[in-house]
Amino acid sequence: MTSKYQNAIPRHWLRRLAIAPRRTVPWTVAGLLGAAALSTAANQAKALDPKTTDPRQIAKAMEARDEGDHAQATVTLTLIDASGRKRVRKLRQQRIKFAGGHKTIMFFESPADVRNTGLLSIDYDDGSRDDDQWLYLPSLHKSTRIASVNKSDSFMGTDLTYADMTKTDTSAYEYKLLDGDAKVDGEACWLIEARPKTDKEKRETGYLKTQVWVSKDKLLPVQTKAWVLEGKKLKYMKASEFTKIDGVWIAKRLAVRTVRNNKVESETLMEMANLKFNQPSITDDQFTERRLEQGL
Repeated sequence: MTSKYQNAIPRHWLRRLAIAPRRTVPWTVAGLLGAAALSTAANQAKALDPKTTDPRQIAKAMEARDEGDHAQATVTLTLIDASGRKRVRKLRQQRIKFAGGHKTIMFFESPADVRNTGLLSIDYDDGSRDDDQWLYLPSLHKSTRIASVNKSDSFMGTDLTYADMTKTDTSAYEYKLLDGDAKVDGEACWLIEARPKTDKEKRETGYLKTQVWVSKDKLLPVQTKAWVLEGKKLKYMKASEFTKIDGVWIAKRLAVRTVRNNKVESETLMEMANLKFNQPSITDDQFTERRLEQGL
């Protein structure tokens, strides 16, 4: 699958960024984990009875949890291929809330050949509304809008997609509680399964179903397993290094791997550092295409 924005970008830049049309981690990472890792948002668990057995109630509680505002962070991405070779990318991110959702802007710091490449995302609370995203490449001196039909494309060659960094309407999925007393590394969890209700949702995410282990204490995903729609692949996510910042739980580390025939095809490690909230220097006028095209 070739995205519309790729048609407008020179192939040598796509190779530099390692943007590949791979289908990767599913909706549940976007809606249930994305704020804990990529979007530089921390999530505060709202009270939910640990004996709850309604999986939709669990999903909605996770979706409704509080997210930090006026946030900034640095992120290190380590991309590992099947041969064990590593590539490292470093990003700066900022995030802010607005009346109808939140905005995120990020810039690549390194390596030098991708420095100042940027991504602006506007994520709407209304799950039925398509989120807006723009990619900026310094060599083109302009930003390019990412078509909503291509949200399943890889984010900068990682095992995450553009869709993984935005939320999805929980009403578009059917839920099932598989285990109300699951454990992950000693953490008490619910194990829930999510299945898209429509073929459109399946195509946009690229997944048949997803299983998520949800921490009862933190209301954050601890790990995820996803069945890919094509290619007989599985996707695994594991979050770790949970900590509280300003009273809010976050996962500082995320590992995502793509597996086929019991062999790891690729892996992405994400590590978040220097996360700060309530930064007065972060204002709404910093989340525009004009700002995106200015770079670092």
